[in-house]
Amino acid sequence: MGIFANALTIILGGFFGSKRRNKENAKEYRILSIGIMIVSLVGFFENVYNVQGENIVSKNLIIVIFSYLLGSKIGELLLIEDKLSNLGKASNKSLNAFLDATLFFGIGGLQISGPVLLAVNNDNSQLFMKCFVDAPFAIAFGAAYGKVVSLSALPVAAIQVLIALIAYLFSSVFSNELTAQLCATGYIILFFSGFNLITDGKYKINNINMLPSIFFVILFNFIISIAERI
Repeated sequence: MGIFANALTIILGGFFGSKRRNKENAKEYRILSIGIMIVSLVGFFENVYNVQGENIVSKNLIIVIFSYLLGSKIGELLLIEDKLSNLGKASNKSLNAFLDATLFFGIGGLQISGPVLLAVNNDNSQLFMKCFVDAPFAIAFGAAYGKVVSLSALPVAAIQVLIALIAYLFSSVFSNELTAQLCATGYIILFFSGFNLITDGKYKINNINMLPSIFFVILFNFIISIAERI
């Protein structure tokens, strides 16, 4: 349901935006960016902290922070964001618009943690959050590039289905703690997406370089599970 809703959001947003060519400005989303940052903070704390009696405890914070630091460093060394940006530079205008939209909607923390949460816990919350984030930008992209933006929903949904399928097949590996850590990491990446929007790129942080953090979360949990069995 969440994957279908996200694809439909991009399709309808791109189509509606194409009807308002040159009337939408992709930069006029500072109010939305504040909302993204607030929701990201709430989601982060919700997934790393638990209330036990009168105490607030966290089993997830250390792993999430270490994963974030290591993943971000690896992402910077690999120049992930720069390389992905180069993929969107095509000579054909329509192809360029399609690639730009696919990269924008298909790369991010919620794009990974959302399908995982759906497959493991049958929880669509992060995918619905992605709909909320993607909707105005689908309209803006549609206004700038036309109906071709709607086609980006196909590869975005295909990636989500693939991630969900992998998570479902290996659901025994995805404990509640691991899923919470993945969600928290996704919210960190989303937070900096909002930050980049609110600063209009003036103090841009390459949040796409943070994507390896998600894989470090899985790696650390795998190592811990092996250590516990020894």
